Amino acid sequence: MKFCFAFFLVFCLVIFVSCTKSGNLGGGSSSSGAFSGSVSGSVNGGLSPVIGALVSLYIAGNTAPLASTTTSSTGAFNLTYTNPGGVSFAYLLVSGGSTGSGSNSTIQLLAALGGTSNLPTSIVINEVTTAAFFNAATYYLGVSDSNSTVSFNRGSNLAAINNLMAQYNNFVTNGALNSALSTSNQNIVGTEANAVASCVESSANCATLFNNTQSTSSSSSANILETLYNLINGIPNFTNVTKLGLSVNGGTGIFMQGSSPTTFLVAPLITTNTFASTGTFPLAIAIDASGNAWITNKTTNNVTELSPGGSRLGTFTVGTNPKGIAIDASGNLWVANIASSNITELSSSGSILNTFSTGAGSGPNGIAIDTGGNLWITDENLNFVLKLNTSGTILGSYAVPGSPINLAIDASGNVWAANNGGVSKLNSSGTNLGFFPTGSGAQEPAIDSSGNVLVTNFNVNNVTKLNPSGTVISTFSGANGPYGIALDSPGNAWVANANNAKVLEFNGAGTLLGTYSTGNGPRGVTLDASGNVWISNQTANTVSQLVSVSAGPQFFPYLGPIFSGATGP
Repeated sequence: MKFCFAFFLVFCLVIFVSCTKSGNLGGGSSSSGAFSGSVSGSVNGGLSPVIGALVSLYIAGNTAPLASTTTSSTGAFNLTYTNPGGVSFAYLLVSGGSTGSGSNSTIQLLAALGGTSNLPTSIVINEVTTAAFFNAATYYLGVSDSNSTVSFNRGSNLAAINNLMAQYNNFVTNGALNSALSTSNQNIVGTEANAVASCVESSANCATLFNNTQSTSSSSSANILETLYNLINGIPNFTNVTKLGLSVNGGTGIFMQGSSPTTFLVAPLITTNTFASTGTFPLAIAIDASGNAWITNKTTNNVTELSPGGSRLGTFTVGTNPKGIAIDASGNLWVANIASSNITELSSSGSILNTFSTGAGSGPNGIAIDTGGNLWITDENLNFVLKLNTSGTILGSYAVPGSPINLAIDASGNVWAANNGGVSKLNSSGTNLGFFPTGSGAQEPAIDSSGNVLVTNFNVNNVTKLNPSGTVISTFSGANGPYGIALDSPGNAWVANANNAKVLEFNGAGTLLGTYSTGNGPRGVTLDASGNVWISNQTANTVSQLVSVSAGPQFFPYLGPIFSGATGP
């Protein structure tokens, strides 16, 4: 049975594990024109060279490889290619071959090369590079699986390429586990590499590996790549490493260091950048489809645009005391100005397109966009939730118990508004479906992929999780003045804590996964497609960026950019 796979990217990176031998992976901004180059190296499986394997070089935008060759009797290869230009993610794929015990069509190995503008000339490909590739890709590109198809869900960019390669090179050095890795991380990557090695050494070992690494979406792993996906993403029926069929090297494994791991995903590298907000009292942050961050600055009455790397692209005047911000499907920005009682619409270049009044005495605060392109806005002063179309016409004004701050829209079009110690739920027509207490100082809701609602409660220092019917499921403790909240694709919650200059990461069960320092007074929080977490620091007048600590955002709102724009408190 022969398995190969393909990577495709337009705005999505997709690996198709199938019976073909074509693919591409990557993304990024355009750069120089075509140039020629070569890359050589060796392919090893377990303790042996992989002989007669197909080695193919792929880049983004190509359904066929730039070059392919076959490994020699020593596992060596040399590829000469012509790069068509641009900056994309490049990688090497190995398919089939033999380690000395006969042809093994199940072999699949990977190595990351990086951006096409600066490819290495020599590389080793083996099980360690394959495991390292998957660990890095899970954070920086986002991976999902359905019936033996493993997919990268988010579009790549240059920042993502650089982040992925930094993580990849932290795992592996010239085909070997990096000795600088912690023992626990060596155990994780080494065990994954051993699982692959067992199958690579002999196809007879693959059945045990595949059958015991099955996921909820398939009866068993179909191939090596799905096995790695299932291990890294926590397969529900996996109990211990003995089920991996680690028969290589007498069952002790080749790469494993120390004891067996209890998790199979290595924590990412953490880099924190700090950027001036070019305004005072920065609040909400939204990310556009190009990865640029837009920040509302309340007391300077403007919005700042920063590049993915933090360079200031522009500062644009809006109404008085801007707070919430959202981005629509056309890339236009909508800003709620609480003191001037209006909404400003900006083009993607920052030009003011329209200003719409929300009524005398009103206090527009949070803003979100539904699947029909309508704007939903909390009116903090008059205790309403407003619905406007993109022409600025008020379609409805719906009373809620009091002082609504922020809101979020679920997959059914229901609007959840944080107000008066809880959340109000309205349907898409504005009918009030109930008020559900969460805690004093309820600030911002966020909705996970199951429709559950998480609400930050500033005054009682916790996060409440409710099911779609409004019943409290759990309460996450450990926060300290929680304001903004954003969810990543696995459902982890990132919570800005204004009282201790920290951002906390909780999993869906409320377990604290990490604590990250930011500037003083963190308030708004959101995530970009490269897995960076952006935080506005209202007291420090700065914006912090935690580089690629997450798996990227969940896709809220449902209409708009390909990732979330947080409304901010």
